[in-house]
Amino acid sequence: MYLAIIIFFCFNFYIFSYVAKILVNFQKNILIYLAMSCLNTFLMVFAYYLKTPYYLSYFWVLITLTIEFLVFSKAKFTQAFLYVSIIVVHISASQMLFIPIYSLILGVTPYELFNTPNLFYSSISTLFIILHIVLTVWLKVVSNKDIIKLSTTPIYSLMVSAIDTFIIFYTIIDVITLQSTQYSSEYLVTFITVPILTFVLFYILFFYSIKSVNIVAFKRKSDQLELAKIQSNIHKKSIEDKVLKDDLTSCYNRKYIISNLREKYRDNIFNFAILFADIDGLKMVNDTLGHEFGDEYIINVSKVIKQAIREYDLVARIGGDEFLIILNDIEERDIKSILDRINEKINILDKKTKEYKVSASIGYIFVDEELLKTGVDNIIKIADDKMRIQKKSSKGE
Repeated sequence: MYLAIIIFFCFNFYIFSYVAKILVNFQKNILIYLAMSCLNTFLMVFAYYLKTPYYLSYFWVLITLTIEFLVFSKAKFTQAFLYVSIIVVHISASQMLFIPIYSLILGVTPYELFNTPNLFYSSISTLFIILHIVLTVWLKVVSNKDIIKLSTTPIYSLMVSAIDTFIIFYTIIDVITLQSTQYSSEYLVTFITVPILTFVLFYILFFYSIKSVNIVAFKRKSDQLELAKIQSNIHKKSIEDKVLKDDLTSCYNRKYIISNLREKYRDNIFNFAILFADIDGLKMVNDTLGHEFGDEYIINVSKVIKQAIREYDLVARIGGDEFLIILNDIEERDIKSILDRINEKINILDKKTKEYKVSASIGYIFVDEELLKTGVDNIIKIADDKMRIQKKSSKGE
């Protein structure tokens, strides 16, 4: 008897020590483990002397351990109950597998085993040693992280707890039969098969739940990584916009557009066009109406240029009143249509603007393989010269 009490006490201590590692904020205090183990051992002995029906012990364990786990941790009920139900399922299934075999070995019936104190305590001693081994192996197979994930996922936690409770109720039928004086060893195979199937059912469900929780966690992590990537790209783009774009118009700046031309030169990319646009009369607008109107003039012209060019073309503000436009991958015969579209939109803007006249002088060049070889600085100079020729022409000089 005393050996059984010591073994039962040690098993309780083992349970509390393990649960402290996985239950939310469970108090890591050896004195608490000792006190609760003593209490549970006393309750076990007390229940036996009261001749409490054995099947009620499962509910006793479920209720007692759940309360203890909740009192000494910050876990939710579903988390505490899940851990307790897993423990009780292992106890109940192990008992149902062990008791008929142990009775057969001793040459007694399970009824005699339950109702003879010496036999009962010897069976309890052996059973909890086996349970300790079973749970130790189980904990080697299942990681603490997986159990914590399962317990903190309400849907799967409740599902496993519900199935565990069903298994416990189902086991009670076996216990009642085993405690009956009518039990016969002829049914040994049946009574061994049931707990084995119980273990199989439990582990299929348990590992399926773990897998499902891990898939959900993986998807959530993937979503978080994707969100972080998007946020990083947004942040990166924001930095690039500050470094590579003009504050007033949000067009690219001189640094970016020159860099793009140098990449084309380095990679021998030709068959593109450069348009050099200069806003007419900006100085007069600034002097007569103020810089606020001058800024409006620049912004409005930049907008119509963006609307007129294609999505993969580039426009940059390279000076106070100057824009450089790159028409990528274009044939020389198609340049004029885009140029006409820019001029048309500028004319429409001019008709809408009452305070000042809106116009721009635009010169362009087509960069073929031969012209590209002359270098970026030369290409820009030629485009600039053509724009100035166009500006003089528009003034009638």
